[in-house]
Amino acid sequence: MAEEIAYGAKEVPNTSVTLRRIADDVRSEVISQNPEWSKIVEDLTNTYPTNKVDDLVNEMPNYDAIIFGSPTRFGNMAAPMKALWDRTSDLWMKGSLIGKLGAVFTAVASVHGGQETTAISMMFPMLHHGMIIVGVPYAVPELTQSGSPYGPSRIVGPMSNKEITEADIKVARALGKRISELAKKLS
Repeated sequence: MAEEIAYGAKEVPNTSVTLRRIADDVRSEVISQNPEWSKIVEDLTNTYPTNKVDDLVNEMPNYDAIIFGSPTRFGNMAAPMKALWDRTSDLWMKGSLIGKLGAVFTAVASVHGGQETTAISMMFPMLHHGMIIVGVPYAVPELTQSGSPYGPSRIVGPMSNKEITEADIKVARALGKRISELAKKLS
């Protein structure tokens, strides 16, 4: 989904996009029990190596907009995302993120897996930092099939191997394009 959001953002001329990834906190012993899951994690790591949380926190003030994505864990953002936000106290003290655009996206294993509560949970720190939250408007027709006004979300299945749908792609790209257009207007 991050790639699709990035494609949408790049539809706006002179937009620069940086994709970053936090290491997941699922123990390797759990992942290694399933060869399919192991392959997914290996491919993801080869494409997008993980970044240290402190490095990511230090980069955040450099961006006009930040779109945060997290898998849903029991209707909430995953622990690595929460750990990132917990390290932003210095940014909060300095007001480093005030006025920056922010958006969220998520994925769940099943229908009614908590994607909306996860999206909202990721917005709380953004509000405390003074960020401007951007969602997906219902002018995007595919929003009735995928995602929510809070942001793109999709059902990925228990092993995160369900193919992305055309509706998922359109909602993700719409958010990317929208946040890029708004960032241009604000700058």
